[in-house]
Parts: sequence; C-alpha cells; structure tokens
Amino acid sequence: MGETLDSVKKAIENYKFQSLIEIIVVNNGSTDDTENIAKRFDARVVFEKERRIASVRNRGADVAEGEIIGFLDADSCITPNMFNSIDEVMSSDEYIGGGTDIKVDRRSLGIFCTYFITTYPARWLLGIAGGLIFTDKQTFRELGGFDESLYCSEDSKFVLDLKKYGKRKGKKFKIITDDYVISSARSFDRFGDWFYFRNFPRILFSMKTIFKDKDFATKYWYDAER
Repeated sequence: MGETLDSVKKAIENYKFQSLIEIIVVNNGSTDDTENIAKRFDARVVFEKERRIASVRNRGADVAEGEIIGFLDADSCITPNMFNSIDEVMSSDEYIGGGTDIKVDRRSLGIFCTYFITTYPARWLLGIAGGLIFTDKQTFRELGGFDESLYCSEDSKFVLDLKKYGKRKGKKFKIITDDYVISSARSFDRFGDWFYFRNFPRILFSMKTIFKDKDFATKYWYDAER
C-alpha cells in the first residue's frame, strides 16, 4: 500500500493540475495498517464490508468528486507521468476511456507464459487492457459500474463493456503504452509461477460460473494478506 501511494504521489507532483487529483482508498477488511498509511498520503479512506472487488471499486467511485475516475489495485504502482497521459487522452474527446500496459515487478518463464495467454490476447485480439482503468464518471454511471455478480474478472468485463459503449458513441478505447502499471507478483509468489498457466484451461471452460464463485475468489484472490 505504501509503495502504491508513493507512486501515486509522485505522479501527482508531476501532473500539471495537481489540485484536481483526489486519492481514495477503499478499506475492504484489511489486516495491515491501511488506514493510517493512507492518511499519511492525504488519501480519503472509505470502507466497504462486502468482500467483492467489484463492490470495492464501485464504493470508491461513489464517493469520488472528480469528473474523471481511475482504478488502481493496492499492490500496483504507476509511472510518474501517468496523470498527464490520462489527461491528454480524455481531453482529446476522442476516447471513452481506457487502460494501461502492465508490467510485473519480477520476471520468470511461468509469469511470461501466463501473461502470453491472458493479458496479451486481450490487447491483440480485443483491443483492451486493464492496469489503471479510467473513464469519465458519467460514463461509469451509465454502464452501471463494475458487475457485482462477479467475484473476479470484473475489470475485464468492464473494459469490454466500456469499449462497446464507446463504439456506440463514436469514441475509441485507449491503451496507454508510454506509461504503465507495475503489478506485484505476490499471487505468483504464493501459488507458484506456473499455477495460473496450468489451471487456465479449467478456468477458461468454466468461466461462466467460476467468476461468480465466492469460494474460488476467496481462495485465490481475497484470502491473501491484506
């Protein structure tokens, strides 16, 4: 959390309209010092008791006061020019919103192969990316936010819906590549670098139900140290 907020602060310091940025941290039953860490970075802390990432993201959006909103995981960091890049995209009025490239904080063959069959096809075939997801708040509301029937992959569904919605509005989905998110490999550290690659076929063929499976999400996402 501290590293995440430190990277956000550096991006704010590098942004041309610093006073426009509001940091919101959604505390979702954390067991570490999340609230105090967040306050040290002048972040607004709100609470969400439902252990569902979609609910957490929606809770943050509910209280956000800005016109543009973005979503970043608590174990990820951003590059210093990120907010300038997002500002440039959204100010052009050509884009409905977008996402960013993602880099993992350590490398291995297993991690590369996992991304090769998940993240890369999403970009190459579907033209979408996660990372730091951003759009304007009005669009977010019109889309109904993140799907709270899902316990995971709510971000993938949202960016797909965002791109489709943009197409109807005559706008494009932007993938920012000059700036990117550095994501933690902690889930690979916990389960092994080849775990997700080996289990991808099972997940793929049961995706209609598995993403709504609370026990599955709890075991592989929510039950880590928080």
